[in-house]
Amino acid sequence: MAIRIRSRALVLAVPLGLVMCSGSSTTVGSDGGGVHAGSAGGGSGGGGASETDANGPGIEGGSSGPGSADGAEGEGSAGLDGDAVGTPTDCPASDVGNTPLGTDTPDATGTAVDAITYTNVGVAGSYDKVVSSTMAPTCVANVCNKTPLNVSGPLVPFDEEMTMVFSGPMDLYQVAAYNPGAHGYQRVAYWDRCTTEGLAFVGNKAWYQCGGYVQSYVTDDGSMSSATPVQFAGHLDPGVGVNIMSSTLCTGTTDGSDCGFSLGLALHGFKGDTAGSKIFATKFRMPIGDVTPAYWILPAQVVRTAQYGCNCRGEGGQGGCGELDVAEVLGGATSTPAHPEQATTTIYSFQGVTNGGDSYFQRPVYETATFIVIFDAPSRSIALRRLGATDFDFSTTIASAVVSQWLANAGTSRSMP
Repeated sequence: MAIRIRSRALVLAVPLGLVMCSGSSTTVGSDGGGVHAGSAGGGSGGGGASETDANGPGIEGGSSGPGSADGAEGEGSAGLDGDAVGTPTDCPASDVGNTPLGTDTPDATGTAVDAITYTNVGVAGSYDKVVSSTMAPTCVANVCNKTPLNVSGPLVPFDEEMTMVFSGPMDLYQVAAYNPGAHGYQRVAYWDRCTTEGLAFVGNKAWYQCGGYVQSYVTDDGSMSSATPVQFAGHLDPGVGVNIMSSTLCTGTTDGSDCGFSLGLALHGFKGDTAGSKIFATKFRMPIGDVTPAYWILPAQVVRTAQYGCNCRGEGGQGGCGELDVAEVLGGATSTPAHPEQATTTIYSFQGVTNGGDSYFQRPVYETATFIVIFDAPSRSIALRRLGATDFDFSTTIASAVVSQWLANAGTSRSMP
């Protein structure tokens, strides 16, 4: 199938001292509560933009994707019977994920569930926001300047701009972000293996000369830096990590600017509406490898400063500005984790730490799964839902009735402290 190339010119301002590192090895690091193997890795090489031929997949950049909160394209139905409005064009490269490669068997320990809901999210409190860190050319060691930031309201600190993070082995098939709109939730960004709209695949692949990996665009396999955004192919090898931001560049990189203090490539994340309500939909498999895979969500400011260094998240139970582990297979760099079929979930913030208890999501090894994450300000909850490969169609609109159904099926309910 021929895909029309869609592109816009994008000018990237590179901060002083940012250089691409050639031949760096991938490392294992932690951005807080759990160890996500390989995601800190700086990749190997600073390759330039990949070329796309006239019959290949196209990328659409810019500040918005199809359908916005202010411009609904009609009310479709996602996950219900009937024809949905604005479903994505068929993409054979992504549709292969709909065919099971085998049967996934639940772990004998704990309970495999399809719904876990975190409640009581968002209380008045504070976290330490990064306002500056070690800067070139002086490169004074261990400089991480923070200031307390008082926050309040439903969902805090998850009402801020967020980014989706993935660590392989993983096969991604579809990704979308939705904001509340007039007719339910409207899609503002979308990716499959044939097209990209309103988002960018990035990662910690550029070396900052003061000592740390910072964000850059990534190559189509996520392993190296790229000078420009390219069409991500969908597969992540074991230990290779990427994250997804919006395609909109920040206008400033200092404290007080639109994105606050930032190093490397500074892109906006996904905030949702003013209260932070939003939905992320992701469709993937987690094959068996010699490293355990993970999907988690971080505040965008974490990756803009230093995901594995000076950031507002902190480590362990400290929580800080927040982290949501959606589906993480615990174990790290091992091919024989204690519970290889369990994809666990944990939420961290200055409010405290809560996990799924004995409940876990079935790891989608052979059977592709779609994960829905609903940040719902009115109920002060974050709802995690695991659907089948074809239970959600990624259309431009998710009807309000569908979202209400998802929220009503709370499944395992876990309250934040």
